[in-house]
Amino acid sequence: MTSATVDTLIPELREQLATAGSQTVDLIEELVRDPGSQAWRARCFCIGYMWHDEEREPEELARLGLTLAPVLQHDAALFVSELLLGYAASREDRRSREWEHRLVRRVAELDGLHHIVSAANSSLDLETSLQTVAQTVANVMSTDVCSIYLFDRNTGNLTLRATHGFDHGAIGHVTIRLGAGATGWAAQEGQPLVIQDAWADQRFKVVPHLDERPYRSLVCVPIILFAKSPDDLVGDQLQGVISVQAVGPRVFKDEEVQFLEVVGGELAFSIANAQRYHETDERLRQKIRELSTLQRVSAAIAATLDLGTVLNLIAEQAVVLSSSDRADIFECEGDCTDIKLVASCGGTWDERLRRIIMRTVSEGHPVAIISAFDDMRFPELAALAHNNGFHSLFCLPLRIGERIIGAIVLYTRQQRYFDYEQVQLLSSFADEAAIAIENARLFKEAQRNLKIKSTLLQEMHHRVRNNLQTISALLTMQYRRLDPDSPGAAPLAKSAGRIQAIAAVHNLLCNDDVGVTTVQEIARQVVDNAHTGLVGESPVHFEVKGTSLPITSREATVLALIVNELVNNALSHGIAEQGGTVEVDVWREGPDAVIEVRDNGPALPPSAQASEPKQSSGLGLSIIETLVSADLGGSFKFSRDDAWSRGCVRWPYSPPDAQA
Repeated sequence: MTSATVDTLIPELREQLATAGSQTVDLIEELVRDPGSQAWRARCFCIGYMWHDEEREPEELARLGLTLAPVLQHDAALFVSELLLGYAASREDRRSREWEHRLVRRVAELDGLHHIVSAANSSLDLETSLQTVAQTVANVMSTDVCSIYLFDRNTGNLTLRATHGFDHGAIGHVTIRLGAGATGWAAQEGQPLVIQDAWADQRFKVVPHLDERPYRSLVCVPIILFAKSPDDLVGDQLQGVISVQAVGPRVFKDEEVQFLEVVGGELAFSIANAQRYHETDERLRQKIRELSTLQRVSAAIAATLDLGTVLNLIAEQAVVLSSSDRADIFECEGDCTDIKLVASCGGTWDERLRRIIMRTVSEGHPVAIISAFDDMRFPELAALAHNNGFHSLFCLPLRIGERIIGAIVLYTRQQRYFDYEQVQLLSSFADEAAIAIENARLFKEAQRNLKIKSTLLQEMHHRVRNNLQTISALLTMQYRRLDPDSPGAAPLAKSAGRIQAIAAVHNLLCNDDVGVTTVQEIARQVVDNAHTGLVGESPVHFEVKGTSLPITSREATVLALIVNELVNNALSHGIAEQGGTVEVDVWREGPDAVIEVRDNGPALPPSAQASEPKQSSGLGLSIIETLVSADLGGSFKFSRDDAWSRGCVRWPYSPPDAQA
């Protein structure tokens, strides 16, 4: 059968196939020319395969088979089956290719997600992670541009933080308002936006500083950190927007949009974690600064009693750490009926603010004024705030226990709400200021009391000295009336000397620091009294040597008696008649103090040369032993060598300051 026969049988089909440019026309003509060939099955299969490739309907192919089968003398069912087998094979091959392409794309997306997750988890440097994500998304989706914007809750703007395809110099400088352009629309609506032709969509706006004119297609997906549960009070939080752009018109598939949404979900956690880390790090640094500042303030309070210096430091640091613009510290006067400014930083005090501060002092509670221009409690504040240049004010009382001793006030030029942590910090500064003020008050009171007590003690020592000198004078007068060789003359003279030694101590104490003198001064007084009482032509040379050791009034009285006994002991054993040298030496030896009285007079009687003082029967040595052991907790030793007789007293030494 010829092609003319085919034209007669199916003229409409022939014309339709030729018009459509179908490649099946040649195969049909070959099949018609040689219907008995064994290759007719293969030709039918190829016709069906090509029919599907040309995206024609299977119903039309079945009608074609039913038309050709009788003409070609083939079984209609078998002929149509071969055509549809080819059609089905083409369809399956296409599906296989689509699945293969989809699988390859999925593998690329998974690999991209792996890189994204790795970048998010490997570093807390948010900028580096975002840049890696932008480059990875652009590569996986085969787009020309990928940009990531982060949302700033303080300004309500989206800021470019990473980009692949645009100039990196725009990072950090390009901002978009919520609802502005395609990116702002996606952020405001909280849902993806797909635009095939940007120039035909009214929502698309060219962003300044970004050359977006060549790009026609785009997808914008919001980055949202979803609430963990419906009861989460924070709710969903917008973190930013991720957008991709292509030069030519492009239909972005649902799978691609879903991939971007998955990336946005990963980014939401990464951004939130990085922000929490930086917030925590900043809070930690802030706490360290606060603790360091409080430590410096505490050290200043401990190191100086200059109230002005400490309070000015507190005011200065309160301004810095609370991010305020000015701080004033006030001290109460009288019975908390008035206040006075004691320290300030950042401004000048306006007397018209006194009523607000007095309210804090009288009520004992903080007063917070968020907006001075519309606070109904203090209508006069609006004019004051305008003149002094502040918007918010926070006043905190200074307490010592339950007692209010002042107030600290902070001012800010911008409207400000002081949160719990800031109030706690200010409370710490208030406590430090209160301690400084109280320390200064106690110091002044202690100085005043010390001056009064010093005057009283000096007067007491003066009167005791006068009374003792009177007694000593009476004893001396009585001694002069007695025969020097009589039994009572020597004890009377010694008693007068002892009383005079004690009087000398009180004479020192009424002139020097209250309750404090030195061993050397005691020794000089005793030596001067002994030198004055000498009668004879033989010269006796006295010398006080050694280290200056401060002692208390109690120790001074005991040592005066001891030195007096040792000097009198030296004089009574011949040095007063024959002449010589008496030395009093003082020094430190480890934890002990040592005082030694030595003379180079004639040798002592055998009874006084014993190595142990307790073998002596002299009253003077007994007095020394008792005073040293009972009152000083020390030891006494008397010795004699070829040149000197030595009386050595050793006792545990503690400076007067340490005893206090």
